[in-house]
Amino acid sequence: MYNNSVLLDDQQVTFFWTLSKDSISIAARGEKKSSYIAIGFGTGMVSSYAYVGWVDDTGKGHVSSYWIDGRDASRVHPTNENLTNTRCKSENGIITFEFIRPLKPCSYNNRVECKNIIDPTTPLKVIWALGTKWSDEHLNEQNMHSETSHRPIRVLLMGGSAEAEQDLRPVLAVHGFMMFLSWGILLPGGILAARYLKHVKGDGWYQIHVSLQCSGLLILLLGLLFAVAELRGLYISSAHAKLGLAAIFLACVQPVNASMRPKTSANGEEVSSERHLWEYIHFIVGRSAIIVGIAALFSGMKQFGR
Repeated sequence: MYNNSVLLDDQQVTFFWTLSKDSISIAARGEKKSSYIAIGFGTGMVSSYAYVGWVDDTGKGHVSSYWIDGRDASRVHPTNENLTNTRCKSENGIITFEFIRPLKPCSYNNRVECKNIIDPTTPLKVIWALGTKWSDEHLNEQNMHSETSHRPIRVLLMGGSAEAEQDLRPVLAVHGFMMFLSWGILLPGGILAARYLKHVKGDGWYQIHVSLQCSGLLILLLGLLFAVAELRGLYISSAHAKLGLAAIFLACVQPVNASMRPKTSANGEEVSSERHLWEYIHFIVGRSAIIVGIAALFSGMKQFGR
């Protein structure tokens, strides 16, 4: 029924999901007896969007959504998310619940649930909790969880797998460092060498320019491979991915453009129109690559720093 499933932290809850174009089908099943099961999107229950499934005293199943902004029962706030196909059942004390929700809940920014957007290209941090009693109203301390996850699991929605949070960050940190080294130091350094070192005798400026640009491009491509390997695929839905690929494309155009460079004019000769055109294209593409690359750096810090 569901295309993907993973065991969450401590292997006490199984998380199921199937992606559609504009929605996601989600289910959660406890692996031990409880009266309710909750899953949340965030690094901890505080400041998370939570979904709770429970069966009342009459045997009727319920699924509700909440925003949690504190540690006590008064800080658990019901939300009006557009959940459809909600079901919850208990079999021998094992709770299973499921629902379908849009990837983008709503367009009204004044409602807290409108910020609960799921981006399939970004790892989704999922946590869980189990408890002995839940109610649709008048929550108190008795409704607080008796067991909870110790850490979030980052679920790769499009890759169909999951990683513990601390296992994912080192690789993304390497990716970020390599991109910073390339876009922040090597490639701009090559441009500065071509701009300000031409007065040096010989072709020293040119050797520095080529060395820095080639080193930056090589590290750039290695950084891309790190990200693709970690995310188990190349996904271009996010702004970061689009900016990054655009910047890499522009960077790869430069060596091709350089190989087509017209010969320089001899001393006293007029610079040819072909040379003027080449210099203009080389200048524009190079500066554009740096601008888009730096934008990709900032978008990456914003996306993966969540």
